[in-house]
Amino acid sequence: MSIIEIPAGLPVKSQVWGIRSFDQAFGNGDTGSTQVAVLGPPRRGCSLVSEEAIPVTSEADLWSMLLHSLEGRVNKLAVYDLLRPAPRGTARGAWVAAAAAAPGSSTLTIQAGAAQTGRTLLVGDWIGVNQAGAQRQLLHVQAPAQVDGNGVLAVSFKPVLRVAVAAASVVVWDKPTCLMRQVPADAKWTTERRMRGGFSLDLLESWE
Repeated sequence: MSIIEIPAGLPVKSQVWGIRSFDQAFGNGDTGSTQVAVLGPPRRGCSLVSEEAIPVTSEADLWSMLLHSLEGRVNKLAVYDLLRPAPRGTARGAWVAAAAAAPGSSTLTIQAGAAQTGRTLLVGDWIGVNQAGAQRQLLHVQAPAQVDGNGVLAVSFKPVLRVAVAAASVVVWDKPTCLMRQVPADAKWTTERRMRGGFSLDLLESWE
C-alpha cells in the first residue's frame, strides 16, 4: 500500500464531502422511545469530479495518472479540502501539541508560538494530527479560538480523536489530510472530440 498525493494543478469541477456514521437506532414499538448504539467511529467520504471535457491535455493527463496510481482500492489518497486548504482564521506558523490528548478527546491544546498571539482559528477550519502515519486524522474546528499571550491555542473539534496525540507532535494547518480508498473497484473516463473528461473518484476514509 502506498499513499498518493493529489497532483498539483489537478482540475476539479466539484468536491463533495460527506460523513458515514456507523450507528444503529433501536425503537420501542409500545412507547416510541429510541436508543442509538455507536458501532464504530465515523468515516469521511469524498467525491472528486472533473469537467466533462478538459480542454488542456496536460491537465487530463494528471487525472489519468492519478487513477492509475491508486491501483483500484490498493493505494490510499491523501485528501484535503480544496476550497479551504488553509484556515480562514489568521493563525499560522509551526504548531505542536502543547500536551497529550487521549482517544475520545474533542479538544486539543496547541503551542502556536508567542508571535501568533491574538491570531485565530474559525469555525469550519481544518487541522490535522498524526499526519505522518496511517492513523492521520482530519479535524473540523467547531468553535472560534484565539492564541493567548503564551502562544497557546485551545481548539474544539469533531470528530473525536480515534488515537492519542502525543505531546510535542506536529499539528498541521496547511492542507491537512485524511487517507481514503476508492469505493468502486473500477475507474472510467470519456474521450470525445479529441478531449478527455468525465473523470471521477468516489472515496471513503480508511485507516486500516
